[in-house]
Amino acid sequence: MFDSDVLEGPDAPEQTLGNTAPSGLFGLELEFATGSLGSLSDAELVDAVVGFERLAAWAAARQAAVLAEFSQRSGDGSVRAVSASVPLREWASDEIGMALTVSRGSAQVRLAQTRRLSGVLRPTRDLLEAGRLCWSRTRLVCDRLALLDDTLAAAVQERVLPAGPGQTWAQLDAALRRAILALDPDGAASRHRAARAERRVDVFAGEDGMATLWARLTAPDAASSYAWLTRLARGLGADDPRTLDQRRADLLAAVLTGRLVLRDPAASDTVAVVPVTPGKPLITVLVPHSTLTGADDAPCELVGYGPIPAPLAREIAADSVWRRLFTDPLTGTVLEYGRTTYRPPAALADHIRARDITCRAPGCRRPAATCELDHVIPWNPDGTTGEDNLIALCPAHHDLKEHPGWQTELGPDRALEWTTPTGHRYRTGRHDHRVR
Repeated sequence: MFDSDVLEGPDAPEQTLGNTAPSGLFGLELEFATGSLGSLSDAELVDAVVGFERLAAWAAARQAAVLAEFSQRSGDGSVRAVSASVPLREWASDEIGMALTVSRGSAQVRLAQTRRLSGVLRPTRDLLEAGRLCWSRTRLVCDRLALLDDTLAAAVQERVLPAGPGQTWAQLDAALRRAILALDPDGAASRHRAARAERRVDVFAGEDGMATLWARLTAPDAASSYAWLTRLARGLGADDPRTLDQRRADLLAAVLTGRLVLRDPAASDTVAVVPVTPGKPLITVLVPHSTLTGADDAPCELVGYGPIPAPLAREIAADSVWRRLFTDPLTGTVLEYGRTTYRPPAALADHIRARDITCRAPGCRRPAATCELDHVIPWNPDGTTGEDNLIALCPAHHDLKEHPGWQTELGPDRALEWTTPTGHRYRTGRHDHRVR
């Protein structure tokens, strides 16, 4: 991720290789500045990495403009042909495919993307050319909006694009899906019904005697299945030498091949695998109260997956197996916690996880339900155990925070400021529960 929520002081930030507008001349400047890498400081190396990323985005945007021009010339045969006897038209994808060493199909997709980036998605291409959005995320915008008409695509783009430069690929993907659900709820529900009808299981051959078992399920079923499998794996105990991933894989294979039958642990005639915690698997679904009551079809959120259509959220909420978080669509404040089928943690921990939703490290989307709660100011000697000093962090980022040179500060608005060992600063905000 680059061009994210880098903090700025009261004055304009000092110009570095990481914030200079990309151009052909900037490419020469980068080449000159990095000619002797050993002479650069750690911070300068990070800035150079960002600079090259921005330059690559600029080059991709310029290439997209060239491809769009080539594609448009081949669109109706009315403008310049290759020669008097060879009009472009249908040969465009073949020509570009051969030139770039890609398949004809890939070239067709590339040309279609660049045409749209020169049309309704031109604001997205402008961000790419400014080096503020990488090609991977630009392609994501094209892919997610490919089936939408220009009017709807423009509306989704307008809603999502301002925050795009500061988001990872996964965060931008979630924002795009959420915006599509909000602006086209009927179409989203229809697409979900069609996709649900395609649920299936498949197997793909791999290397070294391995294979992949693949399942297409509804998002709630997939999330719940994985959570339950994880509980079973952890229930095998700390003495089991296998990693958690290996345990999950072995348990899945044992259950599906009949080597292990899951039965009541109280039964005396079987050896049962007991989950680390009892009860049904926990998944968290954020549902605006107006959507739950059917007043609107605002997008909902399955934590750990992303936006889901309102009809699917209502279907989940109707089943008392699921935990529900009801939110105020005006203020984003958590109003009530469902408690019917899952024993909750302490009220304070529950509040922190509901507030943060995911790990508070920049770019991390691990659900807060599986994260650790960390004291920003260490409890020993003088940190307090309260809402103003607790955040959700996944184990990896919890460990990173404790390393020398890393600093975190939780502000009054619960925005978390990270300072890296090279002095770069980034900020993550608490989850906004409002409908967007």
